[in-house]
Amino acid sequence: MRSRYPFGILVIVVLTALRCLTLVAVLLDVRGSPLADWLRGGSPLPQPVPGSDFELIFRILLVGMLVASLLVVIGLLAHREWAWVLAIVTSGLILAINLGWWWYGEPRYASMLLNTVAVLYLNQRDVRLALRGMVATS
Repeated sequence: MRSRYPFGILVIVVLTALRCLTLVAVLLDVRGSPLADWLRGGSPLPQPVPGSDFELIFRILLVGMLVASLLVVIGLLAHREWAWVLAIVTSGLILAINLGWWWYGEPRYASMLLNTVAVLYLNQRDVRLALRGMVATS
């Protein structure tokens, strides 16, 4: 029985929970403080323009990312291997979206940073071994 989580898993859980907060901040259009502005700026997608053709698509993508991120947090805390796969897929997808925004001229630097760090920790040996049910030996 595992008594602790590898440090990398804890980092990924914290970063993914932070991603959830950024997505909620955009979905609820939280404003009024520097923290709220930073949270909205950390989202992989910007606030959809009300009444635009893409508002519904953005909202669906935001909700999908939020659900996937919540599943990652729950799965990682439960030491499920599928959570690692979902975390890699969502982080990779979000990094691709971030690159698109960067190319378009609206970079999402906070989101890029969070997901790059998450991918680095997701690829650490102790994280991969812990999620496969094996003990890392060094």
